[in-house]
Amino acid sequence: MVHHHRHPAGTRRTGAFTLIELLVVIALIAVLMTLVLSGLNRASKTARRTASQRSAAALAQAVDQFKKEFGFLPPLVHDGITISGGDDQYRPADFRSGGSLNDGPVFQADDPNVSYNYKTIIVWNEGLDFEFLTGRPGPYDAGWTANSAWDDRRYSKYALAYYLTGVLNKDTDGVSGPGMARPIIDGTFLGVGYPVGSVRDKYEPFMDVERRGARIVGDYVEPKEIPEHDSGADPVDLDSYESVLDSYEDYQRPALFAFVDGFGNAFRYYRWEQGRYVNGRYIVEEETDLNIPPVLIDPVEYAKVQNDPMNLDNNGVDFIGEDSRLRNARYAIVSAGPDGFFGTEHIETIANYLGEEVPTSIEEQAELRQKVWADNAYEVGN
Repeated sequence: MVHHHRHPAGTRRTGAFTLIELLVVIALIAVLMTLVLSGLNRASKTARRTASQRSAAALAQAVDQFKKEFGFLPPLVHDGITISGGDDQYRPADFRSGGSLNDGPVFQADDPNVSYNYKTIIVWNEGLDFEFLTGRPGPYDAGWTANSAWDDRRYSKYALAYYLTGVLNKDTDGVSGPGMARPIIDGTFLGVGYPVGSVRDKYEPFMDVERRGARIVGDYVEPKEIPEHDSGADPVDLDSYESVLDSYEDYQRPALFAFVDGFGNAFRYYRWEQGRYVNGRYIVEEETDLNIPPVLIDPVEYAKVQNDPMNLDNNGVDFIGEDSRLRNARYAIVSAGPDGFFGTEHIETIANYLGEEVPTSIEEQAELRQKVWADNAYEVGN
């Protein structure tokens, strides 16, 4: 007798997935892939930020070696008219003594009659430009705008590559290839102009790029940094600067070398001097007198005294934070971190990046700055 097995109606299975089941599986796989990729991306950013911190520490060690050898910190190279504005009081001495826009932005022409003959590095030095290194008189004074309080130009993107590695050409630093002649505190080199065959000191790079993990790139110009120091109340359209960048691209960019962090952005080398000038001498009585650049201070703490003279007594303000080294620091090497922003940029630039509305109060703007400031990496020294 043959028995016929019957499946109840609606319960017959073929062993294949239904369309709904396939969609669920695909969705689960997509979610898992998203989580994995997100984790890998976070891990990659963390690893590169750690590498940036190590590179900053290595650069600081090289700066200390430079100071030990020559007796002064590497000069602060002028990064260019387009980023340092036209304020005569806070332009390098070369410009204040009659230089023009055609003398820069990084090099000055030895012979003004020869077009594009740029050989001398323009620097802020510890003699003529000491006042500049003590800070702009205004970040804590009433009357400055919320954005200008963050305007601190005491940094360079190119100085470390020039003075730690010697990447300049022979006409500038007296030595072909890596290395340099003895630098002088005003930013020039003893080797330049010596007769052929003369004996002079030659110094090998203080920063071994291959061994220390830091990377140098040439032709470094970053347009997004330009609006940071624009004198206007609003950020400048980057497209309007294309002609400015192109105007010196052919003869300037090949000499613009910078150490970059793990995200391809140039480290900033900040220089400053401590003290407030009173009765012929510099004194330090409160934290504001330390002249610490805002890029090293928690924006929320900085905002407590920003544009408010009533808070100059620093009640409830902590500029130092957990890094006690800032009390004696005179230089810093700063990485912008994964987001590429230092937190000192124009507030509208930061808001656009974060996709948020521009706050109106100083306190709310400080909180916005803190979001991009928090991932910075830095190393300080004196």
